Amino acid sequence: MSRLIKIAIIAALCAALAGAGAVYSLDPYPVDQPIAFSHRLHVEDLGADCTDCHLYASTGIRATIPNVETCSVCHLEPLGESAAELKLAEFVKADQAIPWAKVYWVPEDVFFSHRLHSAIGGIECQTCHGPVAARDEPLARPLVPISMESCIDCHQEKEVPNDCIACHR
Repeated sequence: MSRLIKIAIIAALCAALAGAGAVYSLDPYPVDQPIAFSHRLHVEDLGADCTDCHLYASTGIRATIPNVETCSVCHLEPLGESAAELKLAEFVKADQAIPWAKVYWVPEDVFFSHRLHSAIGGIECQTCHGPVAARDEPLARPLVPISMESCIDCHQEKEVPNDCIACHR
């Protein structure tokens, strides 16, 4: 294969990856969440930490979206009369998974570890997720757009590897 063809292939791959990064940064349509959940109530009023509910945010690849196993620790019975509290109690009593709609995601070819970024890198949750702790409504879309460009910028700022293979596997 000639050198010119190799350069063209590499340029096309780089363009495709850059284009993919632009696509993933688009603001997605809002999603509907099954329960009206207040992060503010749990974090600011009750003193919960992100990792109290997102169990693997500092120890795993994925942070996990809390479900009845986590919620039932405090919510075996309704703690109030709100529609959200009663609906949560129904899920807990039935031991039925809450069908939360995922809001943050990365493409399948991207390796991302919460542990590497939070526990090892010391990056606070709100850096990538925004001021979630102050919200009284569940997230319908990302508060901070996640894109290849934002990841590259952060890697440069933190002076960590920015090689394609570090993230794209």
